[in-house]
Amino acid sequence: MNLVLSNVAATTGTGAAGGSLWGMLGIYAVFIAILYFVLIRPQRKQQKETEKMQNSIKNGDWVLLSNGMYGKVVNTVNENLIVEFGTNKTVMIPVLRSQVSAVTEPNLTEKTVDEKAVEPKDEVVGDDVVEDDLDEYDKKILEKGEKKGLFKKK
Repeated sequence: MNLVLSNVAATTGTGAAGGSLWGMLGIYAVFIAILYFVLIRPQRKQQKETEKMQNSIKNGDWVLLSNGMYGKVVNTVNENLIVEFGTNKTVMIPVLRSQVSAVTEPNLTEKTVDEKAVEPKDEVVGDDVVEDDLDEYDKKILEKGEKKGLFKKK
């Protein structure tokens, strides 16, 4: 009878260990599948779109390079683009096609500042409680002609 009980205990022990092994492998498989769909697949999709954009560049296109410089493509040679920089049309530099971040023109329109948005500031010495008036310390300093700071001339 002891022999039968020991055989039953031995089979249940290995059965439980085998079930937990498949459970762990299942958890790892689910984890790897989640990583694939969350990280790897979108990155590959973005990489394919970038390569497609870089391969569709033709002469006359404005490009933005990965270092932030804009230029106009003058010629293409294999994996190199001859890009014209500046307005004098004499600076032409060969650039790898893989260094192009986007095909876009620079926005060279001048930005105008809204006059109402810029408020005048009281830029005299010290922190004023009221923005328009000088506090007592500022008046005293202006009368003496001294400046507030670490390095005072005497």
